[in-house]
Amino acid sequence: MIKAEELSHQGENDPALLPPILTEQEPPTLKLANGKPVQPWLVLLSIVFGFFMSLLDTTITNIALTNIQTNLKTDLTTVSWTINIYTLTFAALLITMGRLADQFGRKKLYMIGMVIFSFGSILCAFAPSIEFLIAFRVVQALGAAVLEAVSLAIILGVFPKKQRTAAIGIWGALAGLAAAAGPVLGGFLLEVGKGNLEWRWIFFVNLPFCLIGLAMIARNVPEMRDPRATRKIDFGGVITLSVGVSCLALGFTQANDWGWTSLGVIGLFVASLVSLVLFYIVETHQAQPILDFGLFKVRSFTAACMVGIMFTIAFMGALVIFTQYFITAQGKSPLEAALAFIWTPLAAFVVAGASSSVGDKFPPRLIVIAGMIFLGVGLLSLCTLPVDASYLDTLWREILLGIGTGLCFTSLPNIALSGVPAAKLGAGSGAYNTFQQLGFALGVAILISLLSGQFKTNLGAAQTRAIADVNAANIPSQAKEVIITSLQSRNTQSAAPAGQLNTPLTQQIGAEFKSGTLDSFSFTWFAAAMFALFGVVPALFTSGAKAQIDPHLAATADPEPMNETAVA
Repeated sequence: MIKAEELSHQGENDPALLPPILTEQEPPTLKLANGKPVQPWLVLLSIVFGFFMSLLDTTITNIALTNIQTNLKTDLTTVSWTINIYTLTFAALLITMGRLADQFGRKKLYMIGMVIFSFGSILCAFAPSIEFLIAFRVVQALGAAVLEAVSLAIILGVFPKKQRTAAIGIWGALAGLAAAAGPVLGGFLLEVGKGNLEWRWIFFVNLPFCLIGLAMIARNVPEMRDPRATRKIDFGGVITLSVGVSCLALGFTQANDWGWTSLGVIGLFVASLVSLVLFYIVETHQAQPILDFGLFKVRSFTAACMVGIMFTIAFMGALVIFTQYFITAQGKSPLEAALAFIWTPLAAFVVAGASSSVGDKFPPRLIVIAGMIFLGVGLLSLCTLPVDASYLDTLWREILLGIGTGLCFTSLPNIALSGVPAAKLGAGSGAYNTFQQLGFALGVAILISLLSGQFKTNLGAAQTRAIADVNAANIPSQAKEVIITSLQSRNTQSAAPAGQLNTPLTQQIGAEFKSGTLDSFSFTWFAAAMFALFGVVPALFTSGAKAQIDPHLAATADPEPMNETAVA
């Protein structure tokens, strides 16, 4: 791995032979088909609509699960697949969609993705049963995979060097806001639609934004692709990669229900390993592979992918576990829980926007390290929440989480793709986002598994202590039997028996269960904090200044900016 400027010492004296993002010289201004110059900020505004909604749909469904379960008359395990299938499809196709965009045109594929996403949203909104809803979420996720994989590549392709950090900062801020704001918007839509379509509104809301986005993209975004790429689709690579990533994500998703050592989960991990090995073998014999493994020779790209996994695992500790805390430990409704969590996405959005404006003044590595530390410290601070936490107790902790989230969402994509040639931006963006999606799947599987295990242990112990308290209490034997029977018949993830009088004994029982509940959340937050803090280690290996690139990637980069086609 050598620095770009070192290539000139090896006889490559023409700056045009270097990838545009590695030279000090700015590429020529891109133009639309009508001859007008491209306005980068209009391009960013145009692609935001579809990109934001696709990410929003990764989390907006979480808060509607109970409503969907009730309306479609199904069980919680089945309805959870409306989330799982979206994540699985999303993760499996990101790299493939990024490569197809490089081959056939990023604007063209992005618009196709928006149409598919919109069509999938309509199908979901009118789904007559849970089986149809799960199937239609696959269609929606297919379009969403295109939108996320290609959006960042378009931004990097149109923005000049001096504005790129600010543009990526806004992109990162919106990514963080979309992921964190999903439960908030979902709770609001459920409340507004109560008694009138209800959960279906979370899919209808996508349509006006996607229609506006399509019109703006057609008008403002230039076509960009890799001029050296053939139009031949690598079906062997597509199949082996999709199977490998799908089995890996599905293994993590089902580990909670089936058990980490069950034959089903182990079989999925083995199938994933075999498929990914086959993918590597197939791709090393391709002249133009879906994923150029030379990308992983770029130190910053590889390190940023590793940090991305750690970050998204920890982020799920803030997003999913904190929302569950408000519902389970504080007894809030889904909408109240979503509103109580609002300070994290707001802080993330503000910090991401602010950091993008000063990003060029500080090494990106320091910003990412600071972000991971803030996220880790914020999660550790949650471990110190009192049993009867007040609004202020959670507010400042949420802000710490938001600061860390905003810093990471801003700088990680910039670091990951800073050393990737312009022709490889689609594939590079897809690969980076795939690692992040695997982090989401890992985060949900690991942290929910830990939380469930802690509930079983801590609330089981609380149940035992509560029964001992009842036996020691000076109350009639008949009353003891009623309370003990009620305690023994309840699931260990429930709180103290409901319907009892507010006596010192019932208060003591309630305190036992509250303490056990909080201990369960605290342990899970501690685990999430460790992922964030361990993520500082790979962050140390990201680039602090100029990008570095592998000679193979430099040799395959297009010799000039991708302005070979221009479609209004």
